[in-house]
Amino acid sequence: MDSAASCLELQLSEVEMLKSMYSEEELVFDGDCAPYLKILLNGDSLDDNTAELQTQIDEEGICLGFTFKILVDSHPAEIKFDFPKLYPEAAMPNVFVRTSGILSRQSQSKFRQKLDDFLLSLDKGEIMVLPVLDWVNEHLPGYVDSLDTPTETKSIGDGPCSFTRMWIYSHHIYSKFKRRDILAWASELSLQGFSMSGKPGMICAEGHTEDVEEYWARLRRLNWKRLVMKEREDVCCDSLDLLKRQFRFEVFEEKVFGTSKGSSSSFHSDIGLLRTFLQEHNCSHIFELYFGINGDSQSPGVDTSVGEGR
Repeated sequence: MDSAASCLELQLSEVEMLKSMYSEEELVFDGDCAPYLKILLNGDSLDDNTAELQTQIDEEGICLGFTFKILVDSHPAEIKFDFPKLYPEAAMPNVFVRTSGILSRQSQSKFRQKLDDFLLSLDKGEIMVLPVLDWVNEHLPGYVDSLDTPTETKSIGDGPCSFTRMWIYSHHIYSKFKRRDILAWASELSLQGFSMSGKPGMICAEGHTEDVEEYWARLRRLNWKRLVMKEREDVCCDSLDLLKRQFRFEVFEEKVFGTSKGSSSSFHSDIGLLRTFLQEHNCSHIFELYFGINGDSQSPGVDTSVGEGR
């Protein structure tokens, strides 16, 4: 059995154990887990399903993903796990904790760092979900308590603060699950900007520096063919009002520049429309940064093919 198949077997064994320990209300699986769960429910042999499942993992970008619903000092919270292809033998699980605003920005950043340190302390090759669950349940309440301290509440009022706008390039953004997370995390972190699916992919995120950096950290933990920060703009602001005036986008949304052809997962993106969109938001220089073409040029648009994939 090769390494990928061995990891699949370990992942399924871990999930089977978790399903026996937690109710459907406590443990919720992502929609793309259906191929994995079918094997467990039917008692099928992994050897008979490895090739088909591996194809879906490689071509569609599916992975085992699930969320634990927990309470932290009576506040609802979620612990999201995604298993990379080579977890647990050669990769760590992607872990995200959603706290619905019960942590300040500083507390969230400190907690994330401590969680990363804990993950790095675990031995590869061992199942990790239960140790991570225990650690989060033990340590997260302490960070909620710190929300009431003067040093934590100061940053959410008026006063000196930092604004960041980040431009991110991806080789492509096809996966509907990545697209879902891109939007959900931006909403959770109160970011503004946009994402452009297809090939190449583009993400612009703007907001409080701590929130943008957390967003970038989450994106990097996903599996990408290539993901690069192309430009970062930082502004120190004397007040929250000054920070708000830095925004160039009103919301965070997914942009589709073009019309559908055939199925909804196969369409072309008109780069000329992207250029116009960037011009409208005073970001013409980004077009040249990405494509080597003057963003103020009036030359005809270029079409690029995009479709569903990883």
